[in-house]
Amino acid sequence: MFGKKSDEEKAAAKRQRQITAAAAAAGLTVMGGQFRAPNQDPVPVDGARVTIERGEDAGKRVTATRVLLTGLFALALKKDMNQLFITIENGDKVMLCPVPAMKEAQARILATLVNGEATGVGGAE
Repeated sequence: MFGKKSDEEKAAAKRQRQITAAAAAAGLTVMGGQFRAPNQDPVPVDGARVTIERGEDAGKRVTATRVLLTGLFALALKKDMNQLFITIENGDKVMLCPVPAMKEAQARILATLVNGEATGVGGAE
């Protein structure tokens, strides 16, 4: 807590600040090292995997995530084509967050920071 921090601790703190800022820019919340959204269980940032889909791509298929989050209603849900859908997964915890399409660049930055690699908007996998 007090005293000098190691280079690893400094790097981890910097990465956490970058992820928190990128999540805020994309319209998501990070508190206490976890992604948080209303009516969803928090998902830890460490070890998380972020995927991004456009509404038109996501609307073509019913994902296991949608079925998990909404049950049988997943078949009847229509996805807004002016939105992106960010899926955050970590172990058995999953969070599905709609984000306005105009925040695509910020969503890609967040996915790149969390995943540690270049991430484009994915289609059907």
